[in-house]
Amino acid sequence: MLDSLFISRTDAFRREVSKLEFTFDGVVYNPLDYAWDMFLRYEDLALSGDNGVMFMGMNPGPDGMMQTGVPFGARSIVKDYLGLSGTVSQPEHLHPARPVTGLEGRKDEPSGMAFWSMIRSIYPDCHDFFSFATVQNFCPLAFVTGDRGRNVTPDKLPRQERRALEEVCLDYLEFLVAHLHVRTAVAVGNYAYDQLTKVGCGRVLKILHPSPINPAAHRVWADDGRQVAEYLVSEGVLDHC
Repeated sequence: MLDSLFISRTDAFRREVSKLEFTFDGVVYNPLDYAWDMFLRYEDLALSGDNGVMFMGMNPGPDGMMQTGVPFGARSIVKDYLGLSGTVSQPEHLHPARPVTGLEGRKDEPSGMAFWSMIRSIYPDCHDFFSFATVQNFCPLAFVTGDRGRNVTPDKLPRQERRALEEVCLDYLEFLVAHLHVRTAVAVGNYAYDQLTKVGCGRVLKILHPSPINPAAHRVWADDGRQVAEYLVSEGVLDHC
C-alpha cells in the first residue's frame, strides 16, 4: 500500500506542474490529473518492493502514459503484463488529433512496448521485477502541437519555460530518490541521464531510448531488447537474460 507521504508529495507535484505556463502553440496534457486513479494503481504495484533500482524516462508518450497514466504505459502491457485496470477521465483541454481513450484504444506506444517487452522477457511475472526495481518518468506532462498532434519533448521547450519545468521536476526527483532509497538509477535516454546526474542517487547508468524515430534503437532493442538486457545484466542491474 502506498504511504501517505508519497501520495501527498506527488499530489503537490501534479498541482505544481499544472500551474506552469507554456507559450508554445499546442495542448499540455497532465495524466497525473485525469489519470490519477490509474497512476496510483500503477505506483501501488511499482513501489511494492525494495525500489533500489529506478528506471527513469523523459515524459509521457501520446499512446503511452498520456493514455494510461503509467510510465511507458503501452495499453496491452498495462492490461496483460501489469494486470492493471481503472478509470481514466478526460483532460480539460484536448488536441483533436490526440483524444484520450484510456485503456480502450487500440494503438500501443512503440517505446513502451519495447521497454516492457524487454522486462517481461526476463521477468514473466512483473512482481519479480518490482520486488527490486521501479519505473518512473522525470516529467509528467505531455506536449502536442500541429494539425497531427506532434509530440514535443521537454527539451524542445523555450529555455525559460523548460528551466521552470525542470526545477519543479528536479525537486520531485530528489524526493523520489531519497524516499525510495534508490541506489542505482537507469536513465532511458540522454535527457533522463542529464537530469539524474543533477541529484544524488548513487550510481547512474544510461540505456538508449527505444524511440522508433531513432534508427539505432531498432538494432539495439531488437529481439525483446536483448542487447539492452545483456548490458544491464553485466552491470548487475538485472539477474539474467
